[in-house]
Amino acid sequence: MDSLTDSDVREILHPFRDGGVISRLYATGAISETTFRTLGVLSSKLDDQGKHETAERIADVLRYVDEAGERPPVKGWTSKV
Repeated sequence: MDSLTDSDVREILHPFRDGGVISRLYATGAISETTFRTLGVLSSKLDDQGKHETAERIADVLRYVDEAGERPPVKGWTSKV
């Protein structure tokens, strides 16, 4: 997949809100030091469950997070949808 937009990230993460770092990324765009690891675990679990396409979408978000780096909440994040 090409580079994800903020809206793409929110769409992909919507079903995986966890009350933790995934929810924070979904709701605010914030990326912490544990966001990448948490998404990696989720992608691996989905792949192990045979949900390969969904795991790949989470891997796309991983690439987005890696490129964006650690950051505080993004102003106007939810209005970007």
